[in-house]
Amino acid sequence: MDDFDLRSVLDWDYYKQWFSKTVQKIITIPAALQDVQNPVPRIPHPEWLFKTLRRKHDKFQQQSLVSMFQVARAMNDVAQDKNSGSHNLQDI
Repeated sequence: MDDFDLRSVLDWDYYKQWFSKTVQKIITIPAALQDVQNPVPRIPHPEWLFKTLRRKHDKFQQQSLVSMFQVARAMNDVAQDKNSGSHNLQDI
């Protein structure tokens, strides 16, 4: 090997792949999970992310019983506050 230039010695394909995986982990995957369009379009989303997003936005997804009772519990707390007659000011 006569040419010891750093550009010819490095495996640039490896580093491009490593960099794109890092950008996916830090930028594109969190953006997709927050329903933001891909901010780095040159780096595509991984295949598993599309399945996760479809599952997240499925309108036929079964609802949890706990989520149904949280609204009733909050309404019950408001009704108790009105009945008690106390006017508590909360510090923000």
